Amino acid sequence: MNKLRWWFRVIGTFYLLLTAMNLFNLFFTNGQMFSDTLPAPFGSDASAVRTFTDAWMVFVFELGVLGAMSWVASRDPMKNQIMAWVIIWAEVFRGIVADAIWITRGYAVSSYAVFIVIHIIIIVTGFLFIRQMQAEQ
Repeated sequence: MNKLRWWFRVIGTFYLLLTAMNLFNLFFTNGQMFSDTLPAPFGSDASAVRTFTDAWMVFVFELGVLGAMSWVASRDPMKNQIMAWVIIWAEVFRGIVADAIWITRGYAVSSYAVFIVIHIIIIVTGFLFIRQMQAEQ
């Protein structure tokens, strides 16, 4: 149970850090980071950058909620296994599947391949720690 407790805390902290960094980029850099990472010709189109950042904001808010709720779930991991499964499946679809689609649509392989590896690590460790905790019971 201790491994899943710490998994929730590490993932929660990681998500909250990503949330803070993205909120900073959304609200204090005029979308510069996003215009630099969008595939051509969208990065130079102010309307495209604005549309992307507006949609990205929804993802960032979701990430913040998952991060905060991971910390809440860490108080009683056995009781909150469903939260681990929510994170795992979000990582599969919002993570790996979405990143793979973006790569096929021209987004930088170098950026999104790194995140696919991170998604896989979160999925595998979460799955293993849930199974270990269940085996202990």
